[in-house]
Amino acid sequence: MSLAAALERAAEALAADADAIRPANGDPRRLLASLGPEGGARVAAWLLAHEAADAEELADAWLDLEDGPAALLAVDESALPKAGRKVLRRARHQLKSKGVAVPEAVPAPTVARLPRVEEALAAAAVTAPDPLGACLVYLVESHPTGGARLFEIALAEGRGLLGVDVYAAGRSKVRAFLREVTAGHRLAAVEVVPEAARALVARAAEAQPADRPLPQGYREWQAQLRDVPPGARTPGELARAALGTGGDTGPEAALALVAEGRVGPWPVRDVLERVAKRIQEIGESR
Repeated sequence: MSLAAALERAAEALAADADAIRPANGDPRRLLASLGPEGGARVAAWLLAHEAADAEELADAWLDLEDGPAALLAVDESALPKAGRKVLRRARHQLKSKGVAVPEAVPAPTVARLPRVEEALAAAAVTAPDPLGACLVYLVESHPTGGARLFEIALAEGRGLLGVDVYAAGRSKVRAFLREVTAGHRLAAVEVVPEAARALVARAAEAQPADRPLPQGYREWQAQLRDVPPGARTPGELARAALGTGGDTGPEAALALVAEGRVGPWPVRDVLERVAKRIQEIGESR
């Protein structure tokens, strides 16, 4: 990720500083001039905690600016993860070598602890349906040998399961991937409880058309994917229950918007398929 992109994420997380962050367009000098030492410390702390590589680029630029050292020295090292602490310590070492007075961090008292038992990992997300009604379901679970296992399942109303892919990766990479797909601007995924995602996959598998065999990936992993608690509801059912049945946010209000023509209509699948086929024929012709 670039520094400009990382700062945009910081602006989204630090709403009070967003109006000072965005006009700088990723320029460290303009950013510090707009934020001042106090605001600079907040932004630096967020970057060190979430985007250490980009925070290092920012720190290197701020070392030579008038208010840069003050902003960096105001960051609480004890609140940072390991990667962020390493970046901040390098910056402080460079300041000390330039003759800047750097307060020594008081070492935290150490106590004996039992070895950390890795917690089970469970997460899920579902994308909004595309124009053909298909969506992606992401299911994450702990890998028996360490790390995480990610299921990417494509399904559609009336067409059942379209595909199942399985990936193994470290926990940090899987968490970063989920952050990316849930923060996207086009067909962004929404985090849901894993039980709801599993219920949606199970519902699609049960409705698989007879002329469309279940994907190979599902057949290989159906023991894990069919592990659905009794009574589990799909994300849509949970959303409808949360919205209720009255007022301006219930299903009746949505149906009224459709009837009034204020939303929709949406093209049906066979119409889009005919158009796509015609476009393909034109593209392949002379």
